[in-house]
Amino acid sequence: MPNVTFLGPFVSRRRPDSKAEWLRGQPVEVSQEWLDLYRNKLPLQCFLIEGDDSGPINDGNPDSGWTKKDISKWLKANGQSVTGYATKKKLLDLVDKVLNPPALEPEVAPEPEVIEEVPAPVVEAAPEPEPEAVDESIEGE
Repeated sequence: MPNVTFLGPFVSRRRPDSKAEWLRGQPVEVSQEWLDLYRNKLPLQCFLIEGDDSGPINDGNPDSGWTKKDISKWLKANGQSVTGYATKKKLLDLVDKVLNPPALEPEVAPEPEVIEEVPAPVVEAAPEPEPEAVDESIEGE
């Protein structure tokens, strides 16, 4: 079961689910369902949450929860230069390129062209028509 401890800055703070109060420095055992329901009402600057099963996982890689300064520091530690103004989204895109570099396509040797010689079609010459026999006699003479 998770424990929630109120850290301050005041001596007490009203709980989001009842009229009871959190007392500074006193851990309170809550259920995981309760914690999941009211997590957004417990700022991490004021509360210490221990034993949480569904909290954020820090795998050491930058994500949207990191500050720009920390992302830039991580990029520099991983051999990337960050120059000029860059938004957090641009920095996270650069992180994605570092973690997932584009795959190099293997060089494919071009296949040699095979030219097939096709024999020219044989065209048989059509026989020339024989000239008609002309009657050399003149009619009427």
